[in-house]
Amino acid sequence: QQQQQLHVFIDQLTQERNIIRQTLPKLLFRGVRTTNNDATLMLHLQLALSNIALFDFPTGWPTLLEDLMSVVQNGSLGVVGAATTATSCLDDDDATRRIVRVRAIKALRMCLSSIRHRRIVVPKGRGGGRRGGGFGGGGRQPQQQHPLMDMRHLESLIGKAVHERKEVHRMACRIFNGLAEGIVQHAQLAVTGGRSSSSSSRVGQERNDYAAWQTECKLATQYIKCITEVIPMLEVEQVHSDPRVPVIRSLLDNLTQISQAVKSYPFVSIPSILQGVSSIQQEMTIQMDKLYRATLTCGLNSMKYQPQLFASQIPTVLPSVVEPILTLDEAVLQIMPVKRLIIMTSFIQMVLQCALYDERRKDRLGGNNAVLSMLMGRKGGGAGGNDESGDGSNPNNDPAVIAARETVSALLAEGTIERLIECIVGKFLMLHPDEVEEWESDPEGRYETDLAEEAILDAASPRHCGGALLMTLMNVETDRVAKTLLDLTQRVFQQLPQDDVNSMLSREACYRALELCHNSMIATGKRRLNFSDWFQAELLPILRTELTENNPVAMRAMQARAVTLTKAYARSLKGEEFDAAFQAIAKLMAAPDLVTALCASRCIDYLAILSVQERESGEDSPQLLAVRNHSVFALGNAFALANRAESEECLRVILMCVSALVEANGVYLEPVLQAIAEQLPPLWERAGDSVPIHSCLLSVLTHLIMKMGYSTVENSHVQAVLFPLLDYCTDISVVNRAETLLEDGLRLWLVTLLSSRVATIGPKLTSMLPRLHLILRSGLEPHLSLKVLQFNSILLGKQVVEPLGDFLRELLVTLTSRVHVKANASGDEMEEDGGNSGGSSKEKDVGTMRDAIAALSYAEVLMQVFPALGYSISSPAISKVMSFISSGCEDGQRLSVTIPLLEVALSSFRRLIWINPIAFDEIFTQYNVDPSQRDLKVAALVKTWLGVVTSVSLATMISKKAQTIRFIDQKGAALSLCSAICRSPTLARVAGADIVEFTR
Repeated sequence: QQQQQLHVFIDQLTQERNIIRQTLPKLLFRGVRTTNNDATLMLHLQLALSNIALFDFPTGWPTLLEDLMSVVQNGSLGVVGAATTATSCLDDDDATRRIVRVRAIKALRMCLSSIRHRRIVVPKGRGGGRRGGGFGGGGRQPQQQHPLMDMRHLESLIGKAVHERKEVHRMACRIFNGLAEGIVQHAQLAVTGGRSSSSSSRVGQERNDYAAWQTECKLATQYIKCITEVIPMLEVEQVHSDPRVPVIRSLLDNLTQISQAVKSYPFVSIPSILQGVSSIQQEMTIQMDKLYRATLTCGLNSMKYQPQLFASQIPTVLPSVVEPILTLDEAVLQIMPVKRLIIMTSFIQMVLQCALYDERRKDRLGGNNAVLSMLMGRKGGGAGGNDESGDGSNPNNDPAVIAARETVSALLAEGTIERLIECIVGKFLMLHPDEVEEWESDPEGRYETDLAEEAILDAASPRHCGGALLMTLMNVETDRVAKTLLDLTQRVFQQLPQDDVNSMLSREACYRALELCHNSMIATGKRRLNFSDWFQAELLPILRTELTENNPVAMRAMQARAVTLTKAYARSLKGEEFDAAFQAIAKLMAAPDLVTALCASRCIDYLAILSVQERESGEDSPQLLAVRNHSVFALGNAFALANRAESEECLRVILMCVSALVEANGVYLEPVLQAIAEQLPPLWERAGDSVPIHSCLLSVLTHLIMKMGYSTVENSHVQAVLFPLLDYCTDISVVNRAETLLEDGLRLWLVTLLSSRVATIGPKLTSMLPRLHLILRSGLEPHLSLKVLQFNSILLGKQVVEPLGDFLRELLVTLTSRVHVKANASGDEMEEDGGNSGGSSKEKDVGTMRDAIAALSYAEVLMQVFPALGYSISSPAISKVMSFISSGCEDGQRLSVTIPLLEVALSSFRRLIWINPIAFDEIFTQYNVDPSQRDLKVAALVKTWLGVVTSVSLATMISKKAQTIRFIDQKGAALSLCSAICRSPTLARVAGADIVEFTR
C-alpha cells in the first residue's frame, strides 16, 4: 500500500512539473509591451526557469537550451516546454518579436549560468547506515565506519560525478555553433545600425530603425554573455587534436574584431541610418560600451579556462586595453563607466597572473597531478611542460603562446612598466577635482569615502581599479615596481615646486601608492624602503606643519595622507621615532581640517593598540611608554574632535580611539578619570538609536571599569551613562536588540559586577535583576547571563537564586544536553541516558559546547557558594552528564566531549561528591544501571577522571601559574574521591586502591 501511495505521489509530482514546464515559457514570452512591473515579473520568471535548468537539465528537460535558442532566433514560442506541442499565439509584429527575443536570450544566459555552476556531488559514505533503513536495512549501528575507509572508493565516486558533469556540459555546448553565428550577425548589425532581413518597411521608419538597432545591441551583448558561460564548459583538453578547436579559434578572432571595432570611448562613429535620432551619440556610446565590456569579460573567461587558445588574441587585445590608460588624460578616464575600468584593469591583471603567458615561468608549466586530473576527468596528468610524447602538445612550442609572452614581456619592459605605473598613480590614485571640492564642502563624507576605499568596501571606484592593478604589478615585478614608486616619489618631491597644487596632489598620490604596497615594500627578508630614515627626512616635517583652513586643500590632503602612511608603516618605527610620530599625530587630532583630524584619530587608535601588542615579556615597551606620555593630550583632542564630528561613522572612529587609549593606559589615567567621565553623558545623549555608537560606548566603559575598578563605577558621571546604557543594551523586548547589543551589554554588566561594592552600588544592581531573569528565561547568551547571575548572587546573596531554583534546574539540564546527546548516522541528535539504550527521542534544545561549559561552571560555583541550594539545583544536570560519560568510558566509545568540557564536568562532579559522597551510588541507581555493570562503569569513570587530572599540557609545563592551578585541581579531586570511598562501599571496593595511590 505504501508503494502504491508513493507511485501516486511521484506521478502527481511529475504531472505538476510538466505543467510548470509548459506554462512558464508561455508566461515569459507572452506578447505584451515591457513596463516596469512587467519587467520585474519577467525577471522572476527567468530566474525560475534557470532554477529549473539547474535541476532538470538534461534528464528532465533535455531540449531546454535548444528550445530557448529557437525562440531567440525566431521570436516565436514554438515548442518550448516538455511534452507540449502548442504553437505560438504571439502577435507577428516586429516589436513583440523583439521583446520576446531579448527575454529569451536573457533567460538562456541565466540557464547556462545555473548549469555551469552546478556542483559536483559526491555521495558521503556512512558506516552505520541510517536509522530505520539505509543500505544495511537495519537500525543505527553502535559505531560508525572510519572516514578513511571511504578513501578506497574515492576515485570511483569522483569519476562518476565528473562523468555526469562532462555529459551535462557536452549537452549544454550543443548550442555553441548557434551562439557563435549569432554573435557575428548581431554585433555587425549593432555596430553598423543595420536592420535584420526580417524587418519590413513601415510608416515611422526612423523610429523603427532605432528600435531595431537597440534590439540588435541587446542581442549582441547577450549572445556574448551566453558564450561567456559556455566557454568554461567546453573543456578542451588537447588543443592540437580536439576537432572543436578551429571553431573556437574563429569565435575568439571574431570577438577580438568586435572589441577593436567598439573600443573607442566615447564612441564617435554614428551609422548614417541613425543620424537623425536625437541623443544618438550618448546612446551609441552606452550600447557600444556594454558590447565592449561583454567582449572583454568573455576574453577573461577564455583566458581563465582556455589560455592556450586565447593566446593568439593577446598581441591584439592587451595593447588595446593598456593604450587608453597610457594615452587618455585623467578627465576622460574619470568619466568612463567604472564597470569599464574594472573590466579593463581586471583583464590586464589576468594576463599578468597567467602562468602560460609568463616567459619566466614557462619551465614550471605542467607536471602530473593525479588528484586534479581525476577531478577534471582526465586520464593522465596536466598538460606537461615537456613534450615527452612528441605529438606537439607542448604549449611552450605554440607560436601563439610565444607571441603572447612577447607581448607581456613588452608590457613589462624597461620604460613601459615605469610609464604604466606613473599613469596609474597620476590618473587613478590622484585626487580629482570633484574630490577636492568634496574635501571642502563635505569633509566627513570625503573621509568616509576614503575609509571605504581603504577597506575595499567601495570596489566600484576608479581608485580601487588602479590600486588593484598596481598591487598586481607589484606581485609580478616586486623590485622594479618598488624602485619605480620610490624614484617617482623622490622625483616629485625634488623636481616639482613645493607650493604648487598639482605637485602636492602628486605627492599625495605617491604616498597613497606606497601605502597600498606597504606589505611588499617592507616584506620579511628584504626591505625595499628604509622607512625610518624617510620618515625623519620627509614625513615628520609634514606631520609637524601647522595648517589652517586657508591653506590649499592639496596641502591638507598631503598631510592627511602622511598620517595614514605612517599608520601603515608604524611597525618600522623605532622607539624615539614612534614617540615623535605619536606626539605629532595626536596634535593633528585638533587640526582645523576635519579630514586630517579624523585620519589622525584612526591612526592614534592603531598606534595605541600596537603599543599594547608589542609589550616585551611583561615589560612596557618604548612604544607603550610613548603612548602613555602623550595620552592625556590625545584624549583631550579626541573628545574635542567628537564635538566637531556629526556623522555616525566619524563619531564611531573617535570613540574607538578613546577606547584604545584607555586600554593602553589603564590605571595611569586615574588622575584624569573625572575629566574623562564628564565627557560621557553628552556622547550618550548623541547616541540615539545608533548601534555602532552604543557599541563604542560599551567598549569605552568596559575598558575604563576593567582598568580602574570601583572608582570608575562609583563616579556619578559614569553612572549617568553606565546604567542607562546597560538598560538600553539588555532590553530584549526591542526588535533586533538581542542580536546587536545584548552580548556586549552583558559583558559590561559582568565587568561592572566585578568592580562593584554592595554598599554603594547594591540597590542599582538589585533593580536590574528582573531584566536578568527575563534574559535567562529567554535563553539568550547563557554563557554570559549565567556569569552575571553568578556574580549577582555572590554580591547580593542567595535570595537572587532562590526564586529561580526550578527554572535553573531545567536550564542546566538543557544546556548540558550537548554532553549526553550525540549524533546518529543520519545526523540526527539522539539522547543516551546512561546505560539505557532505549532513549532515541530527538532533543529539541541542544545547547552549544560553550553553553554546556558555562552551565557546568555555574553549577560548580553555585555549590561552592551555597552548598545546599546549589546541590538541589545542579545535581540533576551533573548526574546526567556523568552517567553518560561513565557509559562511554565503559563501552570504549569515543566520547562526543571535548577536553575542556570533560575537565569542567569532572570539576563540578568533584564539588558534587564533596557535598554528597554517596553520589556515585545514587547516579547509577537513578538511571537504572544494571547492577552487574555498575562496577565496570564506576571503575571506568574513576580511571577517566584520574587520567584527566594527571595529564599535563604544554601550556601547563611552561607556566608556573598553570602548574599551581593544576595541582589545586588534583588535590581537590583527591579529597573528594577520598571522601567518597569512605561513604561508598562500591567505590571503595572497585577503585579504592587507585584513589589512595593517587592521593598519596
